[in-house]
Amino acid sequence: EQTSLGFYLQEQVQYRDKLYVTAAVRVDDNSAFGKDFSLVVYPKASLSYVMSDEDWFQFDWLDQFKLRAAWGQAGNAPAPFSADRTLGVGTAVVSDATVNRLTFAAYGNPDLKAETGQELELGFEASLFDGRAGLDFTFYDQRTKDALISVPDPRSSGYSGTHLINVGEILNRGAELLLNASPVHTRTLEWNSTVALSLNRNELVSFGTFPDGTPVLEEVTFGAFASVQRHREGYPLGGFWAVDVERDANGVPILDANGKVTLRNQCRWAPSDPTWSPDECQEIYMGPMLPTRAIAWSNTVTLFGDFQLFANLDYKGGHYQWCAMCSIRNRIDRNSKLVNTPNPDPATAAEIAAARSRQTWKWIQPADFVKLREVSLTYNLPPDLASKVGADRAAITVTGRNLWYWTRYRLDDVMYDPEVSFYSLRNFTQLDYASMPMMRRWALSMRFAF
Repeated sequence: EQTSLGFYLQEQVQYRDKLYVTAAVRVDDNSAFGKDFSLVVYPKASLSYVMSDEDWFQFDWLDQFKLRAAWGQAGNAPAPFSADRTLGVGTAVVSDATVNRLTFAAYGNPDLKAETGQELELGFEASLFDGRAGLDFTFYDQRTKDALISVPDPRSSGYSGTHLINVGEILNRGAELLLNASPVHTRTLEWNSTVALSLNRNELVSFGTFPDGTPVLEEVTFGAFASVQRHREGYPLGGFWAVDVERDANGVPILDANGKVTLRNQCRWAPSDPTWSPDECQEIYMGPMLPTRAIAWSNTVTLFGDFQLFANLDYKGGHYQWCAMCSIRNRIDRNSKLVNTPNPDPATAAEIAAARSRQTWKWIQPADFVKLREVSLTYNLPPDLASKVGADRAAITVTGRNLWYWTRYRLDDVMYDPEVSFYSLRNFTQLDYASMPMMRRWALSMRFAF
């Protein structure tokens, strides 16, 4: 059984229809919290000011201008029973007889509590040129404390899965800008355009410390098919880290007398160890797993009020993708174009040896992309034609989705879809392993209004 209990109180005040203030507080409790934790309290407040309603605000080109600010806290409860340590059931064979036995199930965490997010948001909204253009800007600073992170169970306990813990602090900071405009607006032609830009910086600020000052964790290392991702202080959550091979001054892998390569950049990062030196631990930080910048551009063109053309272009960048399939194909299956190169020259032979090793540097690639998400053409049928089927209005639409893309995610001179995810971002694990990309789709639809 799971139980959730909460109280909520909010007050809204406005002054002369131009100054608006909201204040609220929420109190929660949840049975998924550990037995050593109880209530949480979340306050919030917001303020908006329609500056353009002031008598002194006189700008011919600026129709309306509103400033806004908000601050608040919110919580995220762990999944039900996450705090409980449990056993499972199974069977075993003892002296040729099948008997029941207990198995280790969930490790649990009696100190588990909700993660708390605190966010400050500042921005403005503006309408310009008699409504022909609009501007919306937001800056946000979001800090999550006691964040819920999955970590491996202690092997000495007998448990072999993962459990949730609360870590110190996570930062998300960024800005969003939305611009909409009607560059052309005549009796026969209308063009409406919207551009959305966003920037985001994600960082694990701290794992936190125990009362004696020791860190809760040094780092969390994980990844599918290879340990390529880290939760590490000062870097984005789930960032990609690579191991490469020894290379010469020209970047060509160095082969030993047996034609093998030597891995480098292998270490376990433990800065609290007094014997640890940065010179001895130089794993290659590749970049974040999630986009740090995005642009979406949508356009709608209407001709004679009957034809409507819509197109949406999308860009995301600043992040990386782990091609686990590339590693397996080259290292184990050996069915890639590279490792089957006939009569390779010395440099290519060295690259083949590197590809067949456990290096990961070559397979963690930039995932920047531009995609033509959708193009559609709609024709509004004449009223007399629609009336023949008893309708007041009718329209027919042809739509194409995922028609084209460009990306930096290229391996073996082939562009792959960087948006695929083998695990759907489960516990931050991100990889491409023969994942099905988005398919190109065409659709024909008709709409009737009666």
